[in-house]
Amino acid sequence: MNEPNVAIRLLLSTERAVTRASVFAACGFLAAAACVGFYQVLARFLLAEPVTWSESFVRVALIWMAYMGLCGAMRTGALVSVDVLYRMCKGHARRALQAAIAASTISLLAILVWYGAILTQRVQFQILAGLEVSVSWAYAAIPVGAAVSILAVLAHFFDPKREELENAV
Repeated sequence: MNEPNVAIRLLLSTERAVTRASVFAACGFLAAAACVGFYQVLARFLLAEPVTWSESFVRVALIWMAYMGLCGAMRTGALVSVDVLYRMCKGHARRALQAAIAASTISLLAILVWYGAILTQRVQFQILAGLEVSVSWAYAAIPVGAAVSILAVLAHFFDPKREELENAV
């Protein structure tokens, strides 16, 4: 067995576990946002006692849901792609296109990790209104979600899952 195959298998198994956990967390954040949003409506209109923290919580939960769910979309290739070029290319040209797409996506995600971490650190002393926690808890979704998505992009490059495009070709 040569080393690249072992490394790729290790990457794929790690990514599978991380993506599964990340998508599960995204589903949890969406469910929490929906429940708290429903409670907010009930408290405001049925109990006539508006809740001060619910809007901030829903906003933060939806931010985390989007960034944690991003890796699932990256892994399956469900984001906007270059379909026309992909269908026109064959063989080595198609693989080069896939490499260019992966490299540009990873570059963008690396920028999000870097500047997201800087931003998260800079806002650590600001307080989120209503929740009385640091704003950095909301901003931390950017570098965390982007880092997890980098794994998904790499896994998608080595083990593509794009059934929709493959069937159309």
